[in-house]
Amino acid sequence: MGFFGIENYLTEQNMIKLAMIGAGGYAYNLIKWIWEIPDKITLVAVSSNPARKSPGRTACQEKGIPVYDDADQLIENIKGAADVIYIPTPINTHFNLTKKCIDAGFDVFLEKPPVATIQELDELVKYLSKKGKRVPVAFQYLHSTIVQELKKRIVEGRYGKVKRVKGMAGWPRFDSYYSRSDWAGKLRLNGDWILDGTINNPLAHMLADQLYLACDKAGQMVEPVSIEAELYHGHNIESEDTSSLRIITDKGIEVLFNTTLCSDTKIDTSVIIECEKAKIEYSAFCKATITLENGEVDKIDDAAEKRINMLKNLAECYENGKPYIVSLETCRPFMLAVNGAFESCGGYPHSIDKKYLTYSKQSEPTGDTVKTVIKDIDRILKDAQNQGKLFSEVGAEWAKEAKKFNLKGYKKFPSVARFE
Repeated sequence: MGFFGIENYLTEQNMIKLAMIGAGGYAYNLIKWIWEIPDKITLVAVSSNPARKSPGRTACQEKGIPVYDDADQLIENIKGAADVIYIPTPINTHFNLTKKCIDAGFDVFLEKPPVATIQELDELVKYLSKKGKRVPVAFQYLHSTIVQELKKRIVEGRYGKVKRVKGMAGWPRFDSYYSRSDWAGKLRLNGDWILDGTINNPLAHMLADQLYLACDKAGQMVEPVSIEAELYHGHNIESEDTSSLRIITDKGIEVLFNTTLCSDTKIDTSVIIECEKAKIEYSAFCKATITLENGEVDKIDDAAEKRINMLKNLAECYENGKPYIVSLETCRPFMLAVNGAFESCGGYPHSIDKKYLTYSKQSEPTGDTVKTVIKDIDRILKDAQNQGKLFSEVGAEWAKEAKKFNLKGYKKFPSVARFE
Protein backbone atom coordinates (compact mmCIF):
# COMPACT_ATOMS: atom_id res chain seq x y z
CA MET A 1 0.00 0.00 0.00
CA GLY A 2 1.05 3.60 -0.42
CA PHE A 3 2.91 5.39 2.33
CA PHE A 4 0.56 8.36 2.05
CA GLY A 5 -2.73 8.82 0.25
CA ILE A 6 -2.33 10.53 -3.10
CA GLU A 7 -4.82 13.23 -2.07
CA ASN A 8 -2.27 14.52 0.45
CA TYR A 9 0.20 15.49 -2.26
CA LEU A 10 -1.87 17.17 -4.97
CA THR A 11 -0.75 20.58 -6.13
CA GLU A 12 -2.63 23.37 -7.81
CA GLN A 13 0.43 24.59 -9.65
CA ASN A 14 0.26 24.57 -13.46
CA MET A 15 2.95 22.04 -14.31
CA ILE A 16 3.31 18.41 -15.30
CA LYS A 17 2.28 15.97 -12.59
CA LEU A 18 4.54 12.98 -13.02
CA ALA A 19 4.70 9.54 -11.38
CA MET A 20 7.82 7.37 -11.45
CA ILE A 21 7.95 3.58 -11.66
CA GLY A 22 10.94 2.76 -9.46
CA ALA A 23 12.92 4.70 -6.87
CA GLY A 24 16.36 3.08 -6.84
CA GLY A 25 19.39 3.21 -9.10
CA TYR A 26 18.86 5.41 -12.15
CA ALA A 27 15.24 6.10 -11.18
CA TYR A 28 16.44 7.75 -7.96
CA ASN A 29 18.83 9.94 -9.96
CA LEU A 30 15.92 11.00 -12.16
CA ILE A 31 13.87 11.79 -9.06
CA LYS A 32 16.64 14.06 -7.74
CA TRP A 33 16.97 15.82 -11.12
CA ILE A 34 13.19 16.37 -11.17
CA TRP A 35 13.43 18.01 -7.75
CA GLU A 36 15.86 20.51 -9.28
CA ILE A 37 13.20 21.78 -11.72
CA PRO A 38 10.09 22.20 -9.52
CA ASP A 39 8.74 24.86 -11.87
CA LYS A 40 8.48 22.29 -14.67
CA ILE A 41 7.59 18.93 -13.10
CA THR A 42 5.97 17.87 -9.84
CA LEU A 43 6.67 14.31 -8.71
CA VAL A 44 3.31 13.13 -7.34
CA ALA A 45 4.03 9.44 -6.64
CA VAL A 46 6.53 6.63 -7.07
CA SER A 47 6.47 2.85 -6.90
CA SER A 48 9.20 1.00 -5.07
CA ASN A 49 9.53 -2.61 -3.97
CA PRO A 50 10.02 -2.35 -0.19
CA ALA A 51 12.29 -5.41 -0.21
CA ARG A 52 14.86 -3.49 -2.28
CA LYS A 53 15.17 -0.77 0.36
CA SER A 54 15.78 1.81 -2.36
CA PRO A 55 17.14 5.16 -1.15
CA GLY A 56 14.61 6.94 -3.30
CA ARG A 57 11.76 5.26 -1.44
CA THR A 58 12.91 6.74 1.87
CA ALA A 59 13.67 10.13 0.32
CA CYS A 60 10.17 10.35 -1.19
CA GLN A 61 8.52 9.24 2.04
CA GLU A 62 10.40 11.97 3.91
CA LYS A 63 9.01 14.53 1.48
CA GLY A 64 5.48 13.19 1.86
CA ILE A 65 5.35 11.86 -1.68
CA PRO A 66 3.08 8.80 -1.96
CA VAL A 67 5.01 5.56 -2.40
CA TYR A 68 3.39 2.38 -3.71
CA ASP A 69 4.86 -1.09 -3.52
CA ASP A 70 4.61 -1.94 -7.23
CA ALA A 71 3.64 -0.50 -10.61
CA ASP A 72 0.12 -1.91 -10.53
CA GLN A 73 -0.64 -0.21 -7.22
CA LEU A 74 0.80 3.03 -8.54
CA ILE A 75 -1.27 2.97 -11.73
CA GLU A 76 -4.46 2.17 -9.81
CA ASN A 77 -4.03 4.87 -7.17
CA ILE A 78 -2.87 7.87 -9.22
CA LYS A 79 -5.78 8.07 -11.63
CA GLY A 80 -6.79 11.70 -11.89
CA ALA A 81 -3.68 12.79 -10.01
CA ALA A 82 -0.89 12.31 -12.56
CA ASP A 83 -0.50 13.32 -16.19
CA VAL A 84 2.54 11.26 -17.11
CA ILE A 85 4.25 8.08 -15.91
CA TYR A 86 8.00 7.85 -16.39
CA ILE A 87 9.24 4.30 -17.10
CA PRO A 88 12.97 3.84 -16.27
CA THR A 89 12.60 0.11 -15.63
CA PRO A 90 14.58 -2.87 -17.05
CA ILE A 91 14.59 -3.10 -20.86
CA ASN A 92 12.46 -6.25 -20.99
CA THR A 93 9.58 -4.49 -19.17
CA HIS A 94 9.28 -1.40 -21.40
CA PHE A 95 6.85 -2.82 -23.97
CA ASN A 96 4.24 -4.20 -21.58
CA LEU A 97 4.50 -1.38 -19.02
CA THR A 98 4.05 1.27 -21.71
CA LYS A 99 0.90 -0.41 -22.98
CA LYS A 100 -0.42 -0.85 -19.42
CA CYS A 101 0.11 2.84 -18.60
CA ILE A 102 -1.47 3.95 -21.88
CA ASP A 103 -4.47 1.67 -21.31
CA ALA A 104 -4.93 3.27 -17.88
CA GLY A 105 -5.16 6.68 -19.57
CA PHE A 106 -1.71 8.08 -18.83
CA ASP A 107 0.92 9.55 -21.08
CA VAL A 108 4.40 8.00 -20.88
CA PHE A 109 8.01 9.16 -20.86
CA LEU A 110 10.07 6.08 -21.78
CA GLU A 111 13.70 5.52 -20.80
CA LYS A 112 16.22 4.41 -23.43
CA PRO A 113 16.47 1.99 -25.12
CA PRO A 114 12.78 2.03 -26.06
CA VAL A 115 12.40 -1.76 -26.34
CA ALA A 116 14.54 -4.81 -27.11
CA THR A 117 13.32 -5.78 -30.60
CA ILE A 118 12.21 -4.18 -33.82
CA GLN A 119 8.85 -5.96 -33.77
CA GLU A 120 8.10 -4.59 -30.29
CA LEU A 121 8.88 -1.08 -31.50
CA ASP A 122 6.73 -1.42 -34.63
CA GLU A 123 3.82 -2.89 -32.65
CA LEU A 124 4.08 -0.17 -30.00
CA VAL A 125 4.11 2.59 -32.63
CA LYS A 126 0.90 1.17 -34.15
CA TYR A 127 -0.67 0.83 -30.71
CA LEU A 128 0.10 4.44 -29.80
CA SER A 129 -1.33 5.66 -33.09
CA LYS A 130 -4.54 3.74 -32.38
CA LYS A 131 -4.74 5.26 -28.91
CA GLY A 132 -3.83 8.76 -30.08
CA LYS A 133 -0.77 8.94 -27.84
CA ARG A 134 2.82 10.15 -28.27
CA VAL A 135 5.75 8.67 -26.36
CA PRO A 136 9.21 10.28 -26.22
CA VAL A 137 12.35 8.22 -25.60
CA ALA A 138 14.84 9.51 -23.04
CA PHE A 139 18.10 9.50 -25.00
CA GLN A 140 19.26 12.51 -23.01
CA TYR A 141 22.20 13.45 -25.23
CA LEU A 142 19.98 13.74 -28.30
CA HIS A 143 18.09 16.42 -26.38
CA SER A 144 21.29 18.32 -25.58
CA THR A 145 22.04 21.77 -26.90
CA ILE A 146 25.28 20.62 -28.51
CA VAL A 147 23.73 17.72 -30.47
CA GLN A 148 20.81 19.87 -31.58
CA GLU A 149 23.19 22.61 -32.78
CA LEU A 150 25.33 20.09 -34.70
CA LYS A 151 22.19 18.53 -36.18
CA LYS A 152 20.90 21.94 -37.29
CA ARG A 153 24.15 22.72 -39.10
CA ILE A 154 24.27 19.30 -40.78
CA VAL A 155 20.64 19.60 -41.93
CA GLU A 156 21.38 23.08 -43.30
CA GLY A 157 24.23 21.58 -45.32
CA ARG A 158 26.76 23.92 -43.75
CA TYR A 159 29.48 21.25 -43.85
CA GLY A 160 28.41 19.41 -46.98
CA LYS A 161 27.27 15.81 -47.03
CA VAL A 162 28.23 13.44 -44.24
CA LYS A 163 30.59 10.73 -45.53
CA ARG A 164 31.51 8.71 -42.45
CA VAL A 165 30.88 8.71 -38.68
CA LYS A 166 33.33 6.96 -36.33
CA GLY A 167 32.72 6.39 -32.63
CA MET A 168 34.86 5.00 -29.80
CA ALA A 169 34.51 4.61 -26.03
CA GLY A 170 35.89 2.55 -23.16
CA TRP A 171 33.85 2.58 -19.96
CA PRO A 172 35.22 0.10 -17.36
CA ARG A 173 32.53 -1.84 -15.50
CA PHE A 174 33.27 -4.10 -12.52
CA ASP A 175 31.64 -7.39 -11.57
CA SER A 176 29.36 -5.46 -9.22
CA TYR A 177 27.80 -3.80 -12.26
CA TYR A 178 26.51 -7.18 -13.39
CA SER A 179 25.43 -8.41 -9.96
CA ARG A 180 23.29 -5.33 -9.29
CA SER A 181 20.18 -6.85 -10.97
CA ASP A 182 18.86 -10.07 -12.46
CA TRP A 183 18.79 -8.67 -16.00
CA ALA A 184 22.26 -7.07 -16.24
CA GLY A 185 24.42 -8.74 -18.88
CA LYS A 186 21.55 -10.95 -20.09
CA LEU A 187 20.34 -11.68 -23.59
CA ARG A 188 16.89 -12.49 -22.26
CA LEU A 189 15.07 -13.04 -19.00
CA ASN A 190 12.01 -15.24 -18.45
CA GLY A 191 11.58 -15.50 -22.20
CA ASP A 192 11.73 -11.74 -22.83
CA TRP A 193 14.55 -10.22 -24.88
CA ILE A 194 16.91 -7.72 -23.20
CA LEU A 195 20.11 -7.72 -25.32
CA ASP A 196 21.94 -5.82 -22.60
CA GLY A 197 25.39 -4.52 -23.46
CA THR A 198 27.34 -1.63 -24.89
CA ILE A 199 25.02 -1.30 -27.87
CA ASN A 200 21.68 -1.46 -26.08
CA ASN A 201 22.51 0.07 -22.72
CA PRO A 202 25.38 2.28 -21.46
CA LEU A 203 26.81 3.24 -24.85
CA ALA A 204 23.49 3.17 -26.66
CA HIS A 205 23.67 6.94 -26.31
CA MET A 206 26.74 7.16 -28.53
CA LEU A 207 25.23 4.90 -31.20
CA ALA A 208 22.02 6.94 -31.17
CA ASP A 209 24.01 10.17 -31.52
CA GLN A 210 25.99 8.71 -34.43
CA LEU A 211 22.88 7.59 -36.33
CA TYR A 212 21.18 10.93 -35.63
CA LEU A 213 24.10 13.10 -36.73
CA ALA A 214 24.76 10.99 -39.83
CA CYS A 215 21.33 11.98 -41.13
CA ASP A 216 20.76 15.27 -42.95
CA LYS A 217 17.00 15.23 -42.30
CA ALA A 218 15.58 17.09 -39.31
CA GLY A 219 14.47 14.92 -36.40
CA GLN A 220 15.56 11.64 -37.98
CA MET A 221 18.26 9.00 -37.71
CA VAL A 222 19.96 7.61 -40.79
CA GLU A 223 18.59 4.31 -42.16
CA PRO A 224 20.90 1.27 -41.84
CA VAL A 225 20.79 -1.19 -44.76
CA SER A 226 23.58 -3.57 -43.67
CA ILE A 227 25.73 -4.27 -40.63
CA GLU A 228 28.87 -6.19 -39.72
CA ALA A 229 29.08 -6.75 -35.97
CA GLU A 230 31.75 -8.32 -33.78
CA LEU A 231 30.31 -8.89 -30.30
CA TYR A 232 32.37 -10.23 -27.39
CA HIS A 233 32.38 -10.58 -23.62
CA GLY A 234 35.29 -10.57 -21.24
CA HIS A 235 33.03 -10.75 -18.18
CA ASN A 236 31.22 -13.96 -17.29
CA ILE A 237 27.91 -12.87 -18.84
CA GLU A 238 25.56 -13.98 -21.63
CA SER A 239 25.50 -10.80 -23.65
CA GLU A 240 28.24 -8.49 -24.89
CA ASP A 241 30.51 -6.05 -23.11
CA THR A 242 32.72 -5.31 -26.12
CA SER A 243 31.48 -4.44 -29.61
CA SER A 244 32.74 -3.46 -33.02
CA LEU A 245 30.18 -2.46 -35.67
CA ARG A 246 30.24 -1.27 -39.25
CA ILE A 247 26.89 0.04 -40.44
CA ILE A 248 26.23 1.05 -44.04
CA THR A 249 23.27 3.38 -44.57
CA ASP A 250 20.85 3.88 -47.44
CA LYS A 251 22.94 6.92 -48.47
CA GLY A 252 26.19 4.92 -48.46
CA ILE A 253 27.43 6.51 -45.23
CA GLU A 254 29.66 4.32 -43.08
CA VAL A 255 29.00 4.34 -39.32
CA LEU A 256 31.70 2.71 -37.16
CA PHE A 257 31.11 1.93 -33.48
CA ASN A 258 33.93 0.49 -31.34
CA THR A 259 33.35 0.17 -27.59
CA THR A 260 34.14 -1.88 -24.51
CA LEU A 261 33.29 -2.12 -20.82
CA CYS A 262 36.60 -3.96 -20.27
CA SER A 263 39.05 -1.13 -20.84
CA ASP A 264 41.98 -0.47 -18.52
CA THR A 265 41.23 3.25 -18.29
CA LYS A 266 38.13 5.29 -18.94
CA ILE A 267 38.13 6.44 -22.55
CA ASP A 268 35.55 9.16 -23.10
CA THR A 269 33.19 8.89 -26.04
CA SER A 270 34.78 10.20 -29.21
CA VAL A 271 32.66 10.69 -32.33
CA ILE A 272 34.23 11.95 -35.54
CA ILE A 273 31.88 13.10 -38.28
CA GLU A 274 33.65 13.36 -41.62
CA CYS A 275 31.83 15.72 -43.97
CA GLU A 276 32.64 17.04 -47.44
CA LYS A 277 33.66 20.45 -46.09
CA ALA A 278 34.56 19.82 -42.45
CA LYS A 279 35.53 17.36 -39.76
CA ILE A 280 33.50 17.43 -36.55
CA GLU A 281 35.08 15.98 -33.40
CA TYR A 282 32.35 15.50 -30.79
CA SER A 283 33.66 14.18 -27.47
CA ALA A 284 32.44 13.25 -23.99
CA PHE A 285 28.91 14.31 -24.98
CA CYS A 286 29.81 17.90 -24.09
CA LYS A 287 32.21 19.50 -26.57
CA ALA A 288 32.81 19.69 -30.29
CA THR A 289 35.61 20.98 -32.45
CA ILE A 290 34.77 21.68 -36.09
CA THR A 291 37.68 22.04 -38.51
CA LEU A 292 36.64 23.54 -41.84
CA GLU A 293 38.34 22.74 -45.14
CA ASN A 294 39.94 26.21 -45.15
CA GLY A 295 41.56 25.51 -41.78
CA GLU A 296 39.21 27.59 -39.66
CA VAL A 297 38.28 26.04 -36.32
CA ASP A 298 34.99 26.44 -34.47
CA LYS A 299 34.23 25.09 -30.99
CA ILE A 300 31.04 24.31 -29.09
CA ASP A 301 30.90 23.58 -25.37
CA ASP A 302 27.88 22.32 -23.47
CA ALA A 303 28.48 21.92 -19.73
CA ALA A 304 24.78 21.77 -18.78
CA GLU A 305 23.43 18.68 -17.02
CA LYS A 306 21.97 16.78 -19.95
CA ARG A 307 19.24 14.96 -18.02
CA ILE A 308 17.86 18.14 -16.51
CA ASN A 309 17.89 19.70 -19.97
CA MET A 310 16.07 16.64 -21.32
CA LEU A 311 13.43 16.70 -18.57
CA LYS A 312 12.76 20.38 -19.22
CA ASN A 313 12.44 19.72 -22.92
CA LEU A 314 10.07 16.79 -22.38
CA ALA A 315 7.93 18.93 -20.09
CA GLU A 316 7.76 21.83 -22.53
CA CYS A 317 6.91 19.61 -25.50
CA TYR A 318 4.22 17.87 -23.46
CA GLU A 319 2.66 21.13 -22.25
CA ASN A 320 2.74 22.81 -25.65
CA GLY A 321 1.88 19.80 -27.78
CA LYS A 322 5.08 20.23 -29.78
CA PRO A 323 6.79 17.22 -31.43
CA TYR A 324 9.24 15.46 -29.16
CA ILE A 325 12.88 15.57 -30.24
CA VAL A 326 13.12 11.78 -29.87
CA SER A 327 9.99 9.72 -30.46
CA LEU A 328 9.50 5.98 -30.77
CA GLU A 329 9.41 6.43 -34.54
CA THR A 330 12.74 8.28 -34.45
CA CYS A 331 14.35 5.24 -32.82
CA ARG A 332 13.56 2.64 -35.49
CA PRO A 333 17.03 2.86 -37.14
CA PHE A 334 18.60 2.42 -33.70
CA MET A 335 16.59 -0.77 -33.11
CA LEU A 336 17.57 -2.05 -36.56
CA ALA A 337 21.24 -1.58 -35.64
CA VAL A 338 20.85 -3.32 -32.26
CA ASN A 339 18.99 -6.33 -33.59
CA GLY A 340 21.12 -6.49 -36.74
CA ALA A 341 24.29 -6.58 -34.64
CA PHE A 342 23.19 -9.73 -32.83
CA GLU A 343 22.05 -11.27 -36.11
CA SER A 344 25.43 -10.53 -37.71
CA CYS A 345 27.43 -12.18 -34.93
CA GLY A 346 25.28 -15.30 -34.98
CA GLY A 347 23.23 -14.45 -31.94
CA TYR A 348 25.66 -15.24 -29.17
CA PRO A 349 28.63 -12.95 -28.42
CA HIS A 350 32.03 -14.64 -28.48
CA SER A 351 33.70 -15.32 -25.15
CA ILE A 352 37.23 -13.89 -25.02
CA ASP A 353 39.79 -16.47 -23.92
CA LYS A 354 41.06 -15.86 -20.39
CA LYS A 355 44.63 -15.68 -21.65
CA TYR A 356 43.71 -12.27 -23.09
CA LEU A 357 42.17 -11.06 -19.82
CA THR A 358 43.51 -9.64 -16.55
CA TYR A 359 41.65 -9.40 -13.24
CA SER A 360 42.19 -7.06 -10.31
CA LYS A 361 40.39 -6.44 -7.01
CA GLN A 362 38.64 -3.13 -6.62
CA SER A 363 37.10 -1.51 -3.56
CA GLU A 364 33.68 0.11 -3.66
CA PRO A 365 31.46 1.56 -0.90
CA THR A 366 29.38 -1.63 -1.03
CA GLY A 367 32.41 -3.93 -0.78
CA ASP A 368 35.15 -5.48 -2.87
CA THR A 369 34.63 -6.39 -6.50
CA VAL A 370 36.68 -7.39 -9.56
CA LYS A 371 37.77 -5.42 -12.61
CA THR A 372 38.16 -7.36 -15.86
CA VAL A 373 40.41 -5.91 -18.56
CA ILE A 374 41.05 -7.16 -22.08
CA LYS A 375 44.80 -6.95 -22.59
CA ASP A 376 45.83 -4.02 -24.76
CA ILE A 377 42.20 -3.09 -25.46
CA ASP A 378 42.84 0.62 -24.93
CA ARG A 379 45.33 0.65 -27.82
CA ILE A 380 43.10 -1.61 -29.96
CA LEU A 381 40.17 0.78 -29.48
CA LYS A 382 42.23 3.78 -30.53
CA ASP A 383 43.71 1.94 -33.52
CA ALA A 384 40.25 0.93 -34.70
CA GLN A 385 39.00 4.51 -34.33
CA ASN A 386 41.99 6.10 -36.05
CA GLN A 387 42.02 3.62 -38.93
CA GLY A 388 38.24 3.34 -39.31
CA LYS A 389 38.28 -0.43 -38.90
CA LEU A 390 36.80 -3.26 -36.85
CA PHE A 391 38.72 -5.06 -34.09
CA SER A 392 39.47 -8.05 -36.33
CA GLU A 393 40.84 -5.70 -38.98
CA VAL A 394 43.38 -4.07 -36.65
CA GLY A 395 44.87 -7.38 -35.55
CA ALA A 396 43.19 -8.09 -32.19
CA GLU A 397 44.20 -11.72 -31.61
CA TRP A 398 40.90 -12.68 -29.98
CA ALA A 399 38.73 -11.01 -32.61
CA LYS A 400 36.60 -12.89 -35.14
CA GLU A 401 35.55 -11.54 -38.52
CA ALA A 402 31.89 -10.58 -38.75
CA LYS A 403 29.38 -11.56 -41.41
CA LYS A 404 27.51 -8.80 -43.18
CA PHE A 405 23.80 -8.87 -42.39
CA ASN A 406 21.23 -7.30 -44.71
CA LEU A 407 18.74 -5.03 -42.93
CA LYS A 408 16.56 -4.16 -45.91
CA GLY A 409 13.00 -5.14 -45.07
CA TYR A 410 14.03 -6.49 -41.64
CA LYS A 411 11.00 -6.74 -39.35
CA LYS A 412 11.55 -9.47 -36.76
CA PHE A 413 14.20 -10.45 -34.25
CA PRO A 414 15.44 -13.12 -34.28
CA SER A 415 15.23 -13.97 -37.96
CA VAL A 416 16.25 -17.61 -37.54
CA ALA A 417 15.67 -20.32 -34.95
CA ARG A 418 19.26 -20.50 -33.69
CA PHE A 419 18.50 -17.74 -31.22
CA GLU A 420 15.74 -19.71 -29.51
